[in-house]
Amino acid sequence: MESRNIGSLGHSLDLWSELPQSFRDGVLSGSTTAVRRVHKGISGSKGAWRPLRPAFVDRAHYDELGRVSARLMKLILDSCRRRATTAGELQDVLGVNGADTPLLSRTEPLDEHLLVAARPDIVYRSGVPWFVEFNIDGALGGTLQADLLASRFRDLFRPLPRGDRIDAPPSAVDSRFARIRRTLELPEGARVAIPVFRKGAAPGLEDPDAFLAWLAPMCESGRRHGMNTVACLMDQLETGEHDVLLLDGERVDAVFRLFLSFDQPPGEGLDALIRAVRARQVRMHTPEATWLLSDKTTMAWLWEDKESLPEADQLLIGRHLPWTALFPAPGPEGDELLRHALGHRAELVLKPAGGYGGGGVVLGPDVSDEEWRDALERAAREGRHILQRHVTPDRLALDFYDQETGAVEHAEVPFVLGPFMFGGAPSGVLVRHGVPGGGPVLNAHHGALMSSVLLVDRC
Repeated sequence: MESRNIGSLGHSLDLWSELPQSFRDGVLSGSTTAVRRVHKGISGSKGAWRPLRPAFVDRAHYDELGRVSARLMKLILDSCRRRATTAGELQDVLGVNGADTPLLSRTEPLDEHLLVAARPDIVYRSGVPWFVEFNIDGALGGTLQADLLASRFRDLFRPLPRGDRIDAPPSAVDSRFARIRRTLELPEGARVAIPVFRKGAAPGLEDPDAFLAWLAPMCESGRRHGMNTVACLMDQLETGEHDVLLLDGERVDAVFRLFLSFDQPPGEGLDALIRAVRARQVRMHTPEATWLLSDKTTMAWLWEDKESLPEADQLLIGRHLPWTALFPAPGPEGDELLRHALGHRAELVLKPAGGYGGGGVVLGPDVSDEEWRDALERAAREGRHILQRHVTPDRLALDFYDQETGAVEHAEVPFVLGPFMFGGAPSGVLVRHGVPGGGPVLNAHHGALMSSVLLVDRC
């Protein structure tokens, strides 16, 4: 595929400065009370700062970003299929502990059905998108936050001059449930459970009752798509005869998995789900095989395989995927890679291959030589890390207000863009960005804010 247009427009992702002055004046003159209503009740962001607006993105760029994302997903799957034919073989090649995948069907083929749900993590440098991670899995948080923020900001700004040129992206929540119904081939009225999990919930959803209430709009979307969708506590799940999965004594046809199983504490509900999955008595969105595709090792494989790929794919990888290598590398190459890492600290990032949420990430430019050496030595002992070229990110220039004091402050903050991909098509967009005085790791548990985008029709 061609990628000649994407990121070559000579401007940042955010079109704010190109919007009509009358529209910008209307946005900035709006009351913080109205913006407070936009953010009201939306979980996932810590602290008191909230942005007065989202990013404004060219619709054509959004569409092209979806096409590039879909192609990179396929290339990642292909890199896995060159090394394995089943989920079990892939697990072995990756070196993932079997205890970390209790819901995995080892015989599941590595087919394109695994590309049903994804969200890449994209940073921009000089207007060019770089895919620094690619989450291909069902446990993707942020769909409801992205939908609510985009639709609420759209409704707030639509009455302004030229407000008819902006719109929210397609609903990520509805796109996801449409895909669940279609890919699992569920009949009308099929019962779908969304278990609330105990570890890994977004900030503000640690309380199970709050989590259940938060999932209500998702259950409504499931019902709109013809599925009897119910949120429940994990420990409400149990198994009956032949290991059929039950909730309140009634059969569950499918489970919408928003959690990583290895991260959850032991419990009767999780044990019941494991039994039902292994007995093939329940469908799951997504099967745990998808989580293996999210392993950052696959990005290193793309760089290993790059020269054997068609020219268009080589160009795509070179332009949008930062150089990535397994660390430690096997054999004599390991010593060479270590020397390279020690000599190029400021240009590199060290990441656990199976990590998520920013855990264990070491940014070379932000640590001392001694801290970098210690991190490399620790990673060499533990294994299963990657080294990746650090992408110095563009920044969003935003105005923030403090929910506690009402103060307004302008700041240029780093950001990560995450378009949700369901069935290979883009829908809502999750943006995580920093706050005034914030740190470099952009994760909700590290103080980053969840936000979204509005699409701009430029013609």
